[in-house]
Amino acid sequence: MANCKGKVALVVGGTRGIGRASALELAAAGATVIPAGRLIEGAEAVAAEARVFGVEAFGLSLDVGDPSASRRAVDEVVSRCGKLDILIANAGISPYWDRAENITPEMWDEVMNVNLRGAFFAVQAAGRQMLKQKSGSIVSISSVTAVFGVSRGLPYVATKGGMDSMTRSLAVEWAPYVRVNGVAPGFVATDMTHGMQQNEGLKQSVIDMGLLGRLAEPEEIAPTVVLLASDAGSFITGQTFIVDGGMAAGRDSGRRTSRETSITKGNS
Repeated sequence: MANCKGKVALVVGGTRGIGRASALELAAAGATVIPAGRLIEGAEAVAAEARVFGVEAFGLSLDVGDPSASRRAVDEVVSRCGKLDILIANAGISPYWDRAENITPEMWDEVMNVNLRGAFFAVQAAGRQMLKQKSGSIVSISSVTAVFGVSRGLPYVATKGGMDSMTRSLAVEWAPYVRVNGVAPGFVATDMTHGMQQNEGLKQSVIDMGLLGRLAEPEEIAPTVVLLASDAGSFITGQTFIVDGGMAAGRDSGRRTSRETSITKGNS
């Protein structure tokens, strides 16, 4: 079982969705937890939830679009806790649902700045400290869409593909002291997918791509994040674990089921 007692964990993008769920799962496993987000109020609220588990926790304000903010966050964690054992790199945005030919340079840069550039500099700041300590674990939150792609989501998908490559490269470069892994969820019921969830047809088409007949909850992704972050995953590095309810494996099957359902309804 994942045991994080004595570990210090910084969760970037830790105020909502998978980040919040991961912060609370880490707290349940015994870690000192520092959720970080753009709004300090949200970070402190998650820290208060984490303290229910009897661990130390405090929130930090962090805008990953500013590399110096990530360095300051790591410095503050080390100043207050003496070390940094775990980084969860979860901050991400997906504000555009447009065809590739309509993507402007400004749209592209906005997503890249947070999801890939921002993620790297957060990981870099943590990695520097972990290399000094000669120990640490980094888990980045990717997406199963980086495996097979989706229509109208190119900037987001490109950043997640870049994140997967970054995970593999850093695992090689920072071994044996720092383990670097990723988790690639399928579609999860979070604020980021709220718009999709409000469109019943689109939501059903996404559900039909998987095998379990529903979206995931953030709390179903967090245990894999904590497994990889903890000593229970001590021999795992350079990997991105897909946690998608069978979406990648059953994608073609799901599409056939959807078509067959439509045909059946049309003939009834």
